[in-house]
Amino acid sequence: MYSREKLNDYLNEICNYLEPNHSFLLDNIYRISILNDKVLDYINQISLKTKTIQNHLTFEDIFLLAREVIEQIDKNYLTSFDQLIPVGELEFDYEKKDTESRCVIEYLNKTAIKQTIHISREFNYNDVSTLVHEFIHYTNGKKDTNIRDYFTEFLSIYFELYTNLYLLKKGIPNNEIDSYARLKYFKNDCVLLNKYEIILLAYTKFGPLDDSTISLLQKYFLNIPNTTFEKECTSFYHMLSQIEKKHFLNIKNNPKEIGRFLSEEFLTKNYHYVLGTILAFYALKFIKFEDVVFLNNHIHEYERMSISSVCSRLGIDINEPHFLKNVILSIEDYRKTIQTTNETRTLKKKKEY
Repeated sequence: MYSREKLNDYLNEICNYLEPNHSFLLDNIYRISILNDKVLDYINQISLKTKTIQNHLTFEDIFLLAREVIEQIDKNYLTSFDQLIPVGELEFDYEKKDTESRCVIEYLNKTAIKQTIHISREFNYNDVSTLVHEFIHYTNGKKDTNIRDYFTEFLSIYFELYTNLYLLKKGIPNNEIDSYARLKYFKNDCVLLNKYEIILLAYTKFGPLDDSTISLLQKYFLNIPNTTFEKECTSFYHMLSQIEKKHFLNIKNNPKEIGRFLSEEFLTKNYHYVLGTILAFYALKFIKFEDVVFLNNHIHEYERMSISSVCSRLGIDINEPHFLKNVILSIEDYRKTIQTTNETRTLKKKKEY
């Protein structure tokens, strides 16, 4: 069981933090939850099984291949890319660690004073896609702005997917790159969002949870069983209580920031990855490549614009009736490209034999 009163306290703190910092999530929670659930239903119906082997790629091989891709994206990036190793801003982690690949940025007065890319090696061509992903964070991380915070995962995931397709067309062995890796991460992120989206929807639309909450949800939004909602509330409550324990000292010293600690532990990152992946797949099929590059190069100029306005400028409307259908079409095209490439190679090998 859980304490409804305590869960309401958690939700109040979370929403007080999200309102000024992540209002897009609160304003669009219903639409986001629909997109998330529909995409998750689709992903659950497809096979993402892959067998990826390790190889003998050196760090120089990875760097040069990534450089080749970066040059295709924007030649102007090469100056910064070529300086990564000489100035010590690129590190390859050869030992298996708990940390993931990342771009660490230190800011002073909203301006980056140090950026370091860490690549946790998988010892195959995934390392190339990962390096491109993290380098895109590097390119748009010069300033710490809210608009960059919303779009940086979309941009990195888009160019990561582009890299996968580029490498496959280049002829790399299909068992040396996991082209479905992003879809696997996506599925995990969708599952996590699914655990709390309805609770956040209920709280933002109807206020503190009480005995009438479930009937209001059923009347206005979705026919969720009472027992299911109670289980989700219990699970979310325990998740938040564990986070509170983890940050006990920080919260004790900064009691007014409990909402930030609760949200930034997973929630704000989670929905950014879900939305970022959805937008990336949509853009892969329906947005011009050069327009995405332009957005990456000018992202900080849009700081005064709303998230929806920036999306509209790019040609994306998540409320458009066929948006979800087009996202799934794009994922299907991506999968078909991978399958066709693999089948073509298999057929070629048989003919050569």
